[in-house]
Amino acid sequence: MNNFPPEEICQALLSAKKVLIMTHQRPDGDAMGSSFGMRAFLRGNGIDADVLIPGAIPRRYQGFFTGFLKNVTQSEMENYDLFLALDCANGERLGCGEFTVKELRCRNFVCIDHHTGNSLAAGKSWISSSGSTCQMIMELIDHLKLPLGQEGATALLTGMMTDTGCFCFSNTTGSSFRAAALAADAGADIEKIANQVFFNKPFDQLKFEADMVENFLQMTCNGKVAYACITDELMAKHNFDLREDEGLIDILRGLEGVKIAILIHHRNDGWRVSMRSKDSAYPVRPVAMKFGGGGHDLAAGCTIDLPEFADVEKVLIPCFEAMLTEKGSL
Repeated sequence: MNNFPPEEICQALLSAKKVLIMTHQRPDGDAMGSSFGMRAFLRGNGIDADVLIPGAIPRRYQGFFTGFLKNVTQSEMENYDLFLALDCANGERLGCGEFTVKELRCRNFVCIDHHTGNSLAAGKSWISSSGSTCQMIMELIDHLKLPLGQEGATALLTGMMTDTGCFCFSNTTGSSFRAAALAADAGADIEKIANQVFFNKPFDQLKFEADMVENFLQMTCNGKVAYACITDELMAKHNFDLREDEGLIDILRGLEGVKIAILIHHRNDGWRVSMRSKDSAYPVRPVAMKFGGGGHDLAAGCTIDLPEFADVEKVLIPCFEAMLTEKGSL
């Protein structure tokens, strides 16, 4: 990975005529906010830009982020002179539609991301340990001293708020607040963000969450580890879509005494494991990396290809028992 200074990333963006913006599959608030915030900024400064999101977006963002492309054909690729990946740490997760990451690497391909383990291998990358990709873009715009506008500011503040847990998580720093202030000064609609993203839960989802806690929550390591398996039956019972799982793990993380929270669900390629830690003394990234995943020290994930949930428990939970009881190390 070649990590370029922000100034060179600025030059690449401002030299483009038409930009295709991409982000990771199953986009969250930071992915959506950075993509649509960057689009608004570029368009507002005379540079044509589109956002590509091949799959459906979470319900909470529908009507909030609109006007994106679901597909770009091989021939339509020629209309773009810059391809910009935001908030995506590797090629396997990039939502790039019909074309491949390998094809992108042969073109003018730029990446901006706050995952320090980024392996996307874009031609030019700016990788930082910032609290969110939206924060990085806000800082980039501030450096350029170019106008942003309310639409872009609202999108960027959305990502800053969601990825820092409304500035409660340990990835929040002074620079996070300064970037948020810049977005607020640019006209970000905080009330709209709050009502659309944070205070807008469907009743079916509330019932799903209650059922999950009542019947699927398990505790181990003297209550320091909380984990739950989200079954297909549980989702069907409450008409729950996994695209709405953003913030779901925080229900477990919020429990008194819990140090590590884990959510597990089955997919076609195996069992998807999401992990969160409340204590920097117990980083979850090493566990995720042991199973071929990655992420941040306090927020990571992996996929474990085993037949049954019980098989996943047998290999996963001992990792945390070793960490928390000082019986060993990974």
